[in-house]
Amino acid sequence: MLGQRTLQGRVAGPKPFCSGPQPAFRVVRPRVANTVRCQADPAGDAASTSGSNGTGGSGLSGHAFNRIPFTGLGSSMLGASCLSSLVLFPSFGGSNGNNGGPGGDGGGDGRGGSGGGSFQQPLYEVAADDKKDEETEDTGVETEVAAPKELEQDEAWKDLVTPSDQLEETAGQRTGTNRCVEVVIEGWPEVGALPKLKDLKDMLNVQEGHIFDYQDIVDDRRKLEVQYDEYIANVEIKTEFVDNKTNHQRVTYKFKPYVFQGIDDIQIKGATLMPQKTLDAIIQTCMPASPYKVDIGVMDKVREKIEKWYQDRGLPFCYVGYFDGMEEGILRANVIEAKINDVAVRYERAKVGEGDDEYTFYNEGEIVPADRIIQSSGFKKGEHYHIDDGYDAMNNIYACGLLEDINIEPEQDMQDPSKINIKIKVEEIEPKSMEMDLDWTFQMKNGLPKVSRQSMIPGGSVEISHENLFGDSQSMTVSLSSSDWRNPAQDLGFQLSYTEPFYAPNTTRNVQVFNTRKLSPVFTSGNESEVPPVFVDRLGVKAWTSHVGGQDNKVEHSLMLQQITTCDENGQTVTKGTKVSRGYYADNGPPTTLSDSGKDVSLAYQHFTALDDVQFVNGNQLGRRALLQVDQGMNLKVPLPGGRSFGLSGGLYNRMVATYTKFMQLPFLPKLTEDDVWIARKAPNTLVLHTRVGNCIGDMASYDYFSLGGPYSVRGYSQGELGACRRFVEAAAEVRAPLKNIGLPGTAYAFAEYGTDLGSSGAVEGNPTEYYRKAGHGMSVGVGLKVLGACRFEYARDCNAGKGTLLVNWGERF
Repeated sequence: MLGQRTLQGRVAGPKPFCSGPQPAFRVVRPRVANTVRCQADPAGDAASTSGSNGTGGSGLSGHAFNRIPFTGLGSSMLGASCLSSLVLFPSFGGSNGNNGGPGGDGGGDGRGGSGGGSFQQPLYEVAADDKKDEETEDTGVETEVAAPKELEQDEAWKDLVTPSDQLEETAGQRTGTNRCVEVVIEGWPEVGALPKLKDLKDMLNVQEGHIFDYQDIVDDRRKLEVQYDEYIANVEIKTEFVDNKTNHQRVTYKFKPYVFQGIDDIQIKGATLMPQKTLDAIIQTCMPASPYKVDIGVMDKVREKIEKWYQDRGLPFCYVGYFDGMEEGILRANVIEAKINDVAVRYERAKVGEGDDEYTFYNEGEIVPADRIIQSSGFKKGEHYHIDDGYDAMNNIYACGLLEDINIEPEQDMQDPSKINIKIKVEEIEPKSMEMDLDWTFQMKNGLPKVSRQSMIPGGSVEISHENLFGDSQSMTVSLSSSDWRNPAQDLGFQLSYTEPFYAPNTTRNVQVFNTRKLSPVFTSGNESEVPPVFVDRLGVKAWTSHVGGQDNKVEHSLMLQQITTCDENGQTVTKGTKVSRGYYADNGPPTTLSDSGKDVSLAYQHFTALDDVQFVNGNQLGRRALLQVDQGMNLKVPLPGGRSFGLSGGLYNRMVATYTKFMQLPFLPKLTEDDVWIARKAPNTLVLHTRVGNCIGDMASYDYFSLGGPYSVRGYSQGELGACRRFVEAAAEVRAPLKNIGLPGTAYAFAEYGTDLGSSGAVEGNPTEYYRKAGHGMSVGVGLKVLGACRFEYARDCNAGKGTLLVNWGERF
């Protein structure tokens, strides 16, 4: 399967208990001994087609051959090795000499000797049983060679071979190398997991147009016996010359698939998860018209239907292990439903200065104990492994925030295929670390960064982390940030965070003390020539729990107490928004806080839920994402005599935002196949549909109202340019075309977006939308190119003003 969204890790596909292609089924049966037999050159009369069990002359130019019993997969590998070590190899186009052997039983003068010892290439035949040998020995009659077939002339290698009619014929001799000019496949069943004829030819050692020898044929037979022993009863390989002049030969592979007689019933054993109704339907649809004759096509049909049922339900370790019962007149499919047996954790760390694949492995974690990882994974002994379990486990483990890389590898037990062993490989973060970042902040004007003296002053942050603080994976992080490192005390921001990643199963507990300063998009305008910025400074404490329920479910509950101050760029408190009017600063703008002092104290509860099954397919997203956030202000304020009050000034309010995004393959285009995704590594052309709505009621300060416009709202407008409102609706559509499908980097896309305040801007105190002359709604269209990861180069057209803007943004839009 696939990498999981933005996580650094992967879930390996299930590994079968055997190496190489996993057999579709195993047939339990007695084995029949096979023999290797050599056939002589039909062009000469010196050799007999039958071998001899003794060392007496076989008539093959003085070479003696023994028949070696050869068994297939059911025998040990020792038998196979004896085959290659004991069979005497004939000479291929031997050197000219005077050591020719005596003639054979059918040959008379033995031309190999009189011709100067130049014995020519014999024909080889790897027979499937002894019956044909016995018949040949009894009759002493040579097997006739079929007439040479006319070969196709479109292969390029044939241009290098001298045609037979241009060669001078020499009695009893052949010219050229032992070359295969044609591979013939007979009786190969193209069913199920078996390769097609073209793929089968590609895997053979004997290839058309290439030189081959006897060992190539033996190796081919051994390979076919081992890999397809469950399908094929026997394999017969033979060679024959295509003319009377050259050593060019045709190699024929003849297969005999299994056919079982007297089968009158089909049974499925071990399928405990499958309903009886489904079992009966499979048996009924697979029963052949002639119930007393069952071949591998029927067996493969039974296997395919059973395994498809499991695969459709995400159970990769449930499959047909083997068939038996044929001697009882029953075709019995034995199903293996493997269950989790063991879960182990392996820690790894990349070696410093080594290659990407060089790791150091250790059994005990320095930060996260193995039992915590196993507990978070959710794997339990005795349960079936579902295909989504690996992704759920990765998200649950990654939620602790203490691991850089996670790999989950399920595999069947080599001794017992009904058991699954899961290996979790993890790489921990450094126990202690310090990071420093520098950045430069540019204000945007007409969608482009505005360069000024202030923007050239660097800002940045310093972060110090200490993991496993109290021995149970707790962590503490301290960070300091400032927009001006020349005078950091002016706007110094800090965060002090404490995390308990294993507070409860799949749940973390967090506490954070913070001080942040951000530019408010409510008190800005894209139409006014100059508007003094208003910053919102927040000092407070936040406590929350975060629960991760698999790969697509996250729930957070938080409580936050903060003091909120609105100030200008010099840090001075401001109570109202301002703008330049007729050359003077107007101080009649909307209030910045609920209180008249420019400071609010607020207590709020926040709930956040995410349902997210979006996955990356070769760089493009597919899936759905739904987000919901609800903020409830709990600031009770009791009026007192004399115009005083007691309580918090943050207001009593409710604020809700809901987002839904759908990533789908582009309609009206062919969908990608598995070969396109996994072999060609193509990415899908996608259509993204996005909508976002929000609403708030009660007394809420202007800095917490919704703002419209910006790179993550309506592109083509600066942040907050369209308005500040109590209610809004945003809609967007984007078509994405990955350029990697045509060999280029990046993704090209086109988009259209629209946002409106639904006429709710007037309900905001002071009506910032009207004061700063904002439209309250807007639409944009444009095109873009995403390269270098998530760097987006866009051209967006502002449909309100009828002008276009070039934009550079970082990060995903949706």
